[in-house]
Amino acid sequence: MNRNEEYSALLRELEDTPPALEKALPRARARLRRRRVLQPAASLAGLACCFVLLVNFCAPVAYACSRVPLLRELAAAVTFSPSLSRAVDNEYVQPLELTQTRCGITAQVEYLLVDQKQVNIFYRLDTESGGQLREEPRILSLDGSSPAPCSYGLNSWDVPNGQLRSMTVDFVAEDVPDALLLELDVWQDPEEDAPTLTEEGPADQQVGEDVWLELPPDPEPLTTFRFALHFDPTFTASGRQIELGETLTLDGQTFTFTQLEIYPTHLRLDLEESEENTAWLTQLYFTVEGGGQVYQPVSNGVTATGSGETHTMTSYRAESPYFEKADSLTIRVTGAEWLDKSHERTLVDLAGGKADFLPEGVSFYEAKQVGSGWKVSFLARQRKESYVHQIFRTEYYDPEGNQMEYHSWSSGALPMDAPDDSFLVTLYLEDYPYDQVWLCPQYSRQWQAPEATCFTVDLTQ
Repeated sequence: MNRNEEYSALLRELEDTPPALEKALPRARARLRRRRVLQPAASLAGLACCFVLLVNFCAPVAYACSRVPLLRELAAAVTFSPSLSRAVDNEYVQPLELTQTRCGITAQVEYLLVDQKQVNIFYRLDTESGGQLREEPRILSLDGSSPAPCSYGLNSWDVPNGQLRSMTVDFVAEDVPDALLLELDVWQDPEEDAPTLTEEGPADQQVGEDVWLELPPDPEPLTTFRFALHFDPTFTASGRQIELGETLTLDGQTFTFTQLEIYPTHLRLDLEESEENTAWLTQLYFTVEGGGQVYQPVSNGVTATGSGETHTMTSYRAESPYFEKADSLTIRVTGAEWLDKSHERTLVDLAGGKADFLPEGVSFYEAKQVGSGWKVSFLARQRKESYVHQIFRTEYYDPEGNQMEYHSWSSGALPMDAPDDSFLVTLYLEDYPYDQVWLCPQYSRQWQAPEATCFTVDLTQ
C-alpha cells in the first residue's frame, strides 16, 4: 500500500464514529450545561470547535476517545478497591494539576476521588538523582490545625519512583470539609545496599535470635511538600443516609443497626451496642447484597471505626453499590469477633513462660530478656492461608498499673515444631525491667453464626 492509499484508508476510518464516542458528545454537552461552564454554541462551526476543546480538555471525553487516556493509569491504580474502580469507570474523578519541585524531587497531585465522607488522593514522587523515594503523609486543615477526627494512611508502600501512589482519608463522623492541606515528608533511600553488620560490631548491633536490631530514628526528611486541596462541592455532597432501627441478637449480644450510609467510594453500616452486653464487638462479618451483586467488607485501608469510649467497633466499611441500580439491599450477618469484657487484660508471666488467658487459637511460645527489655513471642492460628492478624493492642501495663505502648511487632519464620497453619508473632517491650506484664488482647474469640441473620433495606423511599 502506497502513501496515497494509506491516506484514503485513514479518511474512510474517520467517516465512522467509534462506539466509545457515540454518546460522548451528548453526555459531555449535558454536563457542561449543568455546570454552566460554556455557553451553547451558536453555529455548527462553533459546535465543532467546542468538540475539539472537549477532546483536549475534558477527561471523560478523552477517556472515551482513548486518544488521551488520562485515567487509564488511575484505573489500574485502584484495582485494590472495587468501589474506586467503579467510580473511575463512571468518570467520578476530580482531576488536579498540582506540581512542586524541591531538592531535586518532584511531587505531583493528579487526581481525587472524594465524596461526603472520604478522600482518596493520587500523586507521584520522582527524582533523577537515584534512590527510592518514601514518604509520610500528614492531613491538616488549611490553617495548619487538626481537622475533624479522621483516619488516613498510604494504600501501598515501596511504589517505584514516578508511578502513581495513593492514600485514603476517612472521616469518622464529620463530613469532608471544603479543603484540606496535604503535607508529605519525603526521604530518599541510597541506591547502594546498607552495610552488613558483622559480629565484630557493637553488641547491641549484632543480629541474632537473642537480640533485635534497634534501628536509629529516621533522619530529618529531605523536604516537605504542602498542597492545598480544594474539593468540588459536587463530589463532597455525594452520598445517602438511610435510617434503619433494626435490633439483632448475635451470640447473646444485642445491637441496634442505626444507619446505612452509601457513598461513591464506600458503604458504612452503623450500629449501637446494648449496655447489657458481656463482650465488645471488635469485628463484624457481613455482606451486602442487592441488584444481583454481593458487596464485601473492605479489606484495604480503614475497615471499621469506634467511638473510643469502648472497644466495640460501631461503623463498618464495605464496597459501595452507589453506581448500581437496586431497589433494596439485604444485610447478611454471618459472624463476629468478640473481646469479652472479663478479658480486657491478661497477665503474662515472662519469667515463668505462661499467661492467665490468651485469645482463641493463640499459645505462648517464649519470652527472652534482651538488654533492658523483653522479646515475647506467641503462636497464632491462621484465619486463612498466608494471613497474619494482630493479636494484642499496642498498650500494655506494668505490675504497678502504669500504661506503656510497644512500637513494633513482627511475624517471623515458624519454629520447626509449630503447626503449618500458624504464624509467629513477636512483641518488643523496650526498657521494661519487670518479669510480668499485662497485655491487652485484640479479641477473645470468634463466632460463626449457625445461620446468617438478615434484614432488608428499602432504597425506593
